Amino acid sequence: MPLTTPFTKIAALGFAAIVVFGMAGCAPGAVADEPTAPATSSPLEATPTPTPTPTPTVVALDPADVTTWVITTEGMGPIQQGAAYPEVVAGLPAFEAAEDWCPWVVGLSSDGVAPMLLTHPEGAVEITSVWVNGRVADGGTAPASPATEAGIRLGSTMDELTAAYPDLEAVNQTGPESFGYAVGDEASGYLDFLVEDDQVVLIGVQGVAGVPKEFCG
Repeated sequence: MPLTTPFTKIAALGFAAIVVFGMAGCAPGAVADEPTAPATSSPLEATPTPTPTPTPTVVALDPADVTTWVITTEGMGPIQQGAAYPEVVAGLPAFEAAEDWCPWVVGLSSDGVAPMLLTHPEGAVEITSVWVNGRVADGGTAPASPATEAGIRLGSTMDELTAAYPDLEAVNQTGPESFGYAVGDEASGYLDFLVEDDQVVLIGVQGVAGVPKEFCG
């Protein structure tokens, strides 16, 4: 959604000083009036030109590029809570959908992209949560993933997470070194994060705080 940068038009002020000299008529033997000195005008102060405020560049959402997707409490990019998952999946031709996990989970995969999954009630199609997971490889490269509005994505550190979300709360522990955190509220929903070895390895969007230990259990 590109934004245009506002520009301010400054009108230049012109100034002309007009001095009128008058001479009074002189009668014989009379002293002529001395000419009146012209009034000194104050110099105009230049109006400062306002500096345009730079506007951030907004990247348009590309259904085939998850790095353009923004994670909010409503969903991830084109995958929004409450939407019918068959229609959402149909709009993501770059992804392969797998519905053989369990009756309420749909997996999404694409080359070079972190695996994603969405959940829905068994027998219904409305999306109730969206998740993306992945780890930083030995070479230090994280799989491509969406990011939150604060810039948190897979591979972000715990320090980056707490700096981005000062109200972050520890909510559960899914394993010996796996800790769940959440930010949000019941009215707007939650962003959930799983941190292992000081790195974010799972991000979820749902109506409750907490990271499931498993999705098909």
